[in-house]
Amino acid sequence: MTEPVLESVKRIILDDLDVNLTYEDLDDTAPLFEDGLALDSVILVELISFIEKRFSIELRDDTLNMDTFRNLQSLAKVIQDQIAEQHRN
Repeated sequence: MTEPVLESVKRIILDDLDVNLTYEDLDDTAPLFEDGLALDSVILVELISFIEKRFSIELRDDTLNMDTFRNLQSLAKVIQDQIAEQHRN
């Protein structure tokens, strides 16, 4: 179920953020920081902004933590959960 969300997040990273990564670099389970994709805090803020615009959601404060941004899979899961929650309300 998170596959379309995951692909959209990858497109945001590649198309909207100023990062030197290719699609092949985007391992779903690689850490987003340090030894993984090496995103920094400025890029993270931009990523959150693009996600909120693309999916028409506002990431809840309780989801803005290291667990959410551990890797692309965990991020896509949080986004999917928030989309589902928003549709229930």
